[in-house]
Amino acid sequence: MHVRRNVFFGLPLVLMAALTGCGGANIPEVSVTPPAASPVKALLMDVANTGELGSGASLIRDGLEEMKATDPAKASVLLEELTVLEGLEDPAEIQAKAKAIADKL
Repeated sequence: MHVRRNVFFGLPLVLMAALTGCGGANIPEVSVTPPAASPVKALLMDVANTGELGSGASLIRDGLEEMKATDPAKASVLLEELTVLEGLEDPAEIQAKAKAIADKL
């Protein structure tokens, strides 16, 4: 008999909680957009697709120099790799190295 009485007293509380919900309906939705890809990464991906470095090397170097302000260790490593990339002549090697550098950004 004791168990039955607890069920009858607890049932209204459960029903009331279920009907009232969490109250989160008034929270506005926030649109989250991913950050734009780095211009340096975009330039490197162009090089990775074409196998031609050309004058884009100076733009890539400038972007990596700017990165020194926010992440000097990473920028230094990437600048060293860019120097290696600039010394390559085989388009397949240029493509592979450019993609490897872009993947680190």
